[in-house]
Amino acid sequence: MTEEVENNGEEAEESWETVDFSKMDWSYYSSTYGIKGEIKEQVEDFIVKELASHDTGDGDHLIVKLRKQNMTTMDAIDKLSKMLHISRNRIGYAGNKDKRAVTEQFVSIQGVEEEEVRNVYTDEFDIEVVGEGGKIGLGNLSANRFEITVRDLKLPEDDIEERSQKIVGELDGKMPNYFGDQRFGSTRPVTHQVGRHILRGDFEEAVWTYIAKPYDAEYKSIRKVRQDLWETREVEGAAERFPEKFQYEKTLLYHLTKNPGDYKGAIKRLPEGLQTLFVHAYQSWLYNRTLSRLVEDDWYDENYDIPLVGYKTEFNDSKPDQVLQEVMDEEGVERDDFRVPEASELGSEGSLRRAFADFRNFKVLNVEDDDLNMAKNKMVVAFDLPKGSYATVFLRELMKN
Repeated sequence: MTEEVENNGEEAEESWETVDFSKMDWSYYSSTYGIKGEIKEQVEDFIVKELASHDTGDGDHLIVKLRKQNMTTMDAIDKLSKMLHISRNRIGYAGNKDKRAVTEQFVSIQGVEEEEVRNVYTDEFDIEVVGEGGKIGLGNLSANRFEITVRDLKLPEDDIEERSQKIVGELDGKMPNYFGDQRFGSTRPVTHQVGRHILRGDFEEAVWTYIAKPYDAEYKSIRKVRQDLWETREVEGAAERFPEKFQYEKTLLYHLTKNPGDYKGAIKRLPEGLQTLFVHAYQSWLYNRTLSRLVEDDWYDENYDIPLVGYKTEFNDSKPDQVLQEVMDEEGVERDDFRVPEASELGSEGSLRRAFADFRNFKVLNVEDDDLNMAKNKMVVAFDLPKGSYATVFLRELMKN
């Protein structure tokens, strides 16, 4: 029995080592050649507005509209709570919005007067009082409206719009509901890798993957720091080599400096939301791999929910569940791994996510010369997506970079 368990462990390790965790070439649902191009060349190129209704009148929360750019929702909430001298738990919101974007969303604040909010002054975000109501949470959001500029387009203006409309026609209002690359780390796709190491109880590898695993997309200076640490794993003085904005890397390294070898304790020094994101990102990775394989096989079911696998996930004989099991076998992971016995608070029962998402109200607003890229064109598009769906996933069908 012991020999069998050891063999299974060795097979899982071999499977794990053959997976390329930076390869995110998910299958496309449309077949028309894309327009290529680039997004987010400047913050104003990516505009997001919540489509939500909030009853105002009675309630113990002040409802405000938060407009921000080039900062995460979490950072804006933290900043607002400090300026109001309240716990961030008294601030409710329906979801996280992109950092490199101009975003608008509703926020509820408990136990503050309107005048206190009006006296908040910062150049990092704007807030507008809407009224009073209940606490805002995920259930309050129905959809998001996007207005996005795609730049650096080489195609002639007429071809850009014609090809885009043809792709939209092929999609017929549906798109694979992949998680966007930002879920895993756009520049350094390590978030899901850290999660997998945590599931395996390998907190040492989890910490060093987060701190030091190098990727070419980063600036050369910071890549050099990571490469050195990836090879040496020398903690002493390492925190000072990271600029101030790399606060989580510094947090991990300072803990290890004071507590050599306490990798689990180092992970616990990170914000709870980030700790759980590691595991959730790995669930998302398994989901994307499964859905991509299904799309490649021309599978479609607009009402099917694919598991975000956890220790309570139950499989059936459906093709999606069979493919998910295949993917898990390839990666050497089992449902029980999501209990995370060494850190049960990070465990996940699992949930479900719709395989295909609706998009609505697609419009090409403008196609013209690109003012940032010489002899190139740009296109501005608008569309609506349900909560939890990614604009970058829709755009990848148009662009196919």
